[in-house]
Amino acid sequence: MNESFERVYQQWRQGHDDVAGRQKLFLVGCPKSGTTWLMNLLNGHDEVVVCGEGAFAWQLVPMLTQAFRAFNQHQKKMKPIVQLRDIDLLLVARTIIDSQFSRYVTESASDPARIRVVGDKTPQHSIGIPLLNQLYPDAKFIHIVRDPRDVATSAWFHFGQSDPRSFETYVHYFMTQVWPVNVGGARQAGPPLGDRYLELRYEDLHAEPTSHIQKVLAFLGVDASDQAIAQCHAFARFEKWSGGRKPGQADPKSFYRTGTRGDWRNHIPIELAQRCCSQIASLMTPYGYDPSCEAVETVAPSRCTYTNCT
Repeated sequence: MNESFERVYQQWRQGHDDVAGRQKLFLVGCPKSGTTWLMNLLNGHDEVVVCGEGAFAWQLVPMLTQAFRAFNQHQKKMKPIVQLRDIDLLLVARTIIDSQFSRYVTESASDPARIRVVGDKTPQHSIGIPLLNQLYPDAKFIHIVRDPRDVATSAWFHFGQSDPRSFETYVHYFMTQVWPVNVGGARQAGPPLGDRYLELRYEDLHAEPTSHIQKVLAFLGVDASDQAIAQCHAFARFEKWSGGRKPGQADPKSFYRTGTRGDWRNHIPIELAQRCCSQIASLMTPYGYDPSCEAVETVAPSRCTYTNCT
């Protein structure tokens, strides 16, 4: 048993050494904003492997923190040398996450020798960027943003069916609490990271996928050729992941429900949408989403020609 464990331990250490030389990536965003789609796009690239959802900053570290505090409470009458320090917590967290990254590489279908970027897709890490940046000061972050009305609609079909709240109450909760906490958290923590942070909108990726995939691949420093982009396209096709349905052919029970933009108009009454949007208008407007809900479509705000939120 000891020899077997020692062999596993040495393999584990080798895995850590191997993953140390790869670029780390975290895909973040409010749940139901397109993080899975972006993960699928990147997993179509030979040099990238992304898995979800590790929940490192969202679940793992908070739970480890509780365990460390409980242990130190038990050790409080002992000498400091037998108590755990804050740095020990960070080192343990980094070690566990490195182990997961190593597994992401070795258990993927890609050739490990070609993988240059290994990442995790956990939407709620949008509020954990400062911690993850502390653990991985060279990591890159991609934040994908989606119209909060479409986010809330998708969340209702995915999460809300088992929620005791009414549709109206749930939509109001998701739009005015969940969306701004996640988007606002990333918007505050991301820009100070400089060229290690990239932000894009679901709507823009949907409207012009080729140019935005190229932008993402260039950001990661991997092959951004037409062939590489085509592979990403092919791997992430809605038809492939939805069981053959085309975008717009809805299946309310599927994780890949519609694959479209602006579906909120088919479900959320305009009065409810306007009431919710009025509370988050200051965060919607910079992304080109019109809180009045009156216009017809959304284009990138950087073009200064958007007319609205579909």
